[in-house]
Amino acid sequence: MLTMQRTILITSIWTAVSVAASAQAPVAPAASSPPTLRLTVDEAVKMALDHNIDLAAERLDPQIGDARVAAATGAFRPAFTTGVQRNNQLQPPASFLIPAPTRNDAVTSRVGLDQKLPWLGTSYSLSWSTAHTNSNSFLNSYNPILESGLSVNVSQPLVRDMATDAARQQLATSRVDREIAGARLRETLVHTVAGVKSAYWNLVSAIANVEARQAALDLARELVRVNRAKVDVGQSPPLDLVAAEAEVAADREQLIIAETSVRQGEDQLRTQIFDTSDPSVWTVKIDPIDPPPLGLASPDLDAAVANALRDRADLGRARKDIDNAQVGVKFTGNQRLPDVRVNASYLASGLGGTQVLRTGGFPGAITGSGGVTDFGSVLNQLITGRYSTWAVGLSVSYPIGQASEEANYARAKLEHVQSQGRLKSAESRAVQQVRDAWWKIDMNAKRIETTRAARELAEQRLDAERKRLDVGISTSFLVIQAQRDLAQARTSELSATLAYDLALVDFEALQQAGPGDAQPASPAAGGSATSPSTTVLRTPGGL
Repeated sequence: MLTMQRTILITSIWTAVSVAASAQAPVAPAASSPPTLRLTVDEAVKMALDHNIDLAAERLDPQIGDARVAAATGAFRPAFTTGVQRNNQLQPPASFLIPAPTRNDAVTSRVGLDQKLPWLGTSYSLSWSTAHTNSNSFLNSYNPILESGLSVNVSQPLVRDMATDAARQQLATSRVDREIAGARLRETLVHTVAGVKSAYWNLVSAIANVEARQAALDLARELVRVNRAKVDVGQSPPLDLVAAEAEVAADREQLIIAETSVRQGEDQLRTQIFDTSDPSVWTVKIDPIDPPPLGLASPDLDAAVANALRDRADLGRARKDIDNAQVGVKFTGNQRLPDVRVNASYLASGLGGTQVLRTGGFPGAITGSGGVTDFGSVLNQLITGRYSTWAVGLSVSYPIGQASEEANYARAKLEHVQSQGRLKSAESRAVQQVRDAWWKIDMNAKRIETTRAARELAEQRLDAERKRLDVGISTSFLVIQAQRDLAQARTSELSATLAYDLALVDFEALQQAGPGDAQPASPAAGGSATSPSTTVLRTPGGL
């Protein structure tokens, strides 16, 4: 029953002030009227998600994180190398083995593949080379000479760098940082939605405050009219008229302040829902068409606390910080170990070309050309390993004294413990913030009931004082005081309602993200309804 009465009352006040605003608004030529945007709170949220410039900048962070992950992954991609070179050399006759100038004209080419694998720290290199050489040296057995070589090298760490190394640490850290960037974006989305809703209801409150001030001004003007008539006929002293006119001046001042608060509230909402780099958006008049939400919901506190501990983005980031610290512990701990590696290599070669025929003793005289070993035969020698060399070795490296490695490991362990402590502290704050928001909801729900009763009593008192004034047993001072009390009672009731709705917005937001750094606050002076976060949400004009 109380809720129904409250609903009827708030709706009636809202309808009355809206009608009054429509009746008293000056009619301007259509060409000079600024565009008006009729907006629901859900539409405002959607516009903010589409156009908010701060949110647009924050959306780039996950993309930057993806680029960093791709860069870290690049350390494990194979590198293809190739090259061609021609070398022409004329060697002077420097010894009895080279009695005449010797010319060598060689064309070499190489194709290679190098890669560091993302598992076990293994790295390998593979290369294939060929050479074609023309030479007039009588020491060569072939001219031209065809050569080909195949080389394979593998390095496998057995202790240090086997479980993790710098490249894998960088990749793991960049992936965690990418997830942290996603959590920050989700947090920004929550703050944006909460900020838009708060700005919207603050604007609604500011408009309602304007209409309440206008209603108070109308009552004061009516009293001036009545007192002037009584003064003219000698029924009241001139002082009553002066008091009533002073009240009109005071109410007009409050109306001017309230109207300024509406303009400031519109600007706050514009910055949330528009791309304000476009100057034209500052001339758009915003008409919030949703009435203040009604109803006294009683949220489940235990479920809200559980949701916050599970879903809050700031807690998710704190958990990712623990993951990053764990990566650091693993890496620095591994770097304290000796560097023991198995290195293996394999080299195969092939040789061919046009054979040089000789007679006589060493080195013999060149008598002509013999058989030809073509390039296919050279490749066959290479593949079959006819001329091959392989090697396997073990290398050990261990620094004498490990002050830096031990210090880094100790630091990493302390950072891991510190990140765990920070998570516990953040969880404690999250529980306190959600509970505080719940208490704000409970408090403002009770305020609504008490302010409703106070407003009803103020209406009864004003009605009684006006009737008494009509029969001459009251004074203008008492009527003015009753008008002031009624205006304040209506303002307090609307203030409690809006404070309750803002507390609900904050309660919902705190289950998904930590308190925001910048929630919209009313530019008007007056009463305030504090949010459970570190930010203060003030309702315009004392609402």
